[in-house]
This record gives sequence, C-alpha cells and structure tokens, in this order.
Amino acid sequence: MKLSWYRSIDEHRNRILKAKSKYKSISKFLPSAIESAYPDARKLAIKESKFADGRKVKLRDESEYPSSCPFSLSQILDDDWYPQ
Repeated sequence: MKLSWYRSIDEHRNRILKAKSKYKSISKFLPSAIESAYPDARKLAIKESKFADGRKVKLRDESEYPSSCPFSLSQILDDDWYPQ
C-alpha cells in the first residue's frame, strides 16, 4: 500500500510541476488550489486508511487528520520530501 501511496504523490507532484513550467502564472494560484482541494483529499485519505484495516497497518483516528493542509507548498513540490 505504501508504494502505491508514494507513486500517487510522485504522479500528482509531477503534474503540478509540468503545469507550472507550461503556465508560468499558475504558481500564484497553487496555494488557494491546495487549500480548496485539501478537504476532499483528507476525506479520501481517511477512507483509504479504513481499507487498510486488517493489513497490520496502524489506523489513525479521523480526528488525527488535520482539518487544513499541514504541508508547505515547497514541501509538496520537493521531489525528495514525503509526509510521515
């Protein structure tokens, strides 16, 4: 499960970076786009963690998922950074 999680991060990170290089003005919209997308991403992460039940994966309580994005834009776009 973790490998697919890393692949998903890499895929979406690359999409953002390609869009940034193609459309120079997109950078100013990224913070608000992340803020807007985060609630749905949070819901998806909570749902996916429930599918991990029974796979010896420590499940987090829904309240442990921050209500707003805890990551900076530079972290999100950093190829060598992954959330813990």
